[in-house]
Amino acid sequence: MAVICLAASPDLNSSTDEHSILAIKSHISTSYPNNILATNWSQGTSFCTWIGVTCSRRRPRVTALNLFNMSLEGTIAKEIGNLSFLTYLNIRNNSFNGVIPDEIGNLRRLRVLEISYNQLSGEIPLSFELLTNLEFLSIQYNHLTGAIPWSIFNISSLQTIAFTGNQLYGALPNFMCYYLSKLEGLYLSYNQLSGNIPTNLSACSRLEIISLSYNNFIGAIPMQMENLSQLQKLYLGANKITGKFLDIIWK
Repeated sequence: MAVICLAASPDLNSSTDEHSILAIKSHISTSYPNNILATNWSQGTSFCTWIGVTCSRRRPRVTALNLFNMSLEGTIAKEIGNLSFLTYLNIRNNSFNGVIPDEIGNLRRLRVLEISYNQLSGEIPLSFELLTNLEFLSIQYNHLTGAIPWSIFNISSLQTIAFTGNQLYGALPNFMCYYLSKLEGLYLSYNQLSGNIPTNLSACSRLEIISLSYNNFIGAIPMQMENLSQLQKLYLGANKITGKFLDIIWK
């Protein structure tokens, strides 16, 4: 009896990665000054040799895309979600605009997502909850709005959450640290967040930095925060917090 194999061949998968990178390039303005990708990302050479692209040693699949500080302008193509081997994505300090595509949630191997210091707008995609291997999540200093999807706080691998400098609003869930035992840095300053500081913040026992300043938080600082023995820096200024500050012993 004949056996029919439906698995994609390595060449087809490699072609998918090349097509996806070229789609990303097509969404970046070629008229913008210093667009080095306009000439470097071109067919005829292996995409694994293109600037900012890193491939696996075992197969021609893209594992990292580093476009940090390249003076790029444009939007993030939805085809980025087809780079299924991607573990590292950094487009920090460019001029990307538009929304963050939902398709980023397809990058199940992703560990680092750094898209800070751009001009991105819209809401944080709900699909971020699918990035269950994520360790570093930074979307700081964009123009993002809406509430923080509570499902993000279920990603137990997260070590850094950095949302500073957007227009995010709403309250933080009181259970936010239930799954975040590895969290070391929480950066939420310069937003429009409100409500009380979650009482279970102390469950993030590895926290070293908490930055909540310049929001609309109210109420008292939870007494449980005295148990954060690793805490080194705590920023709470420019809120509506009442009562006495805790006598936290810095270690």
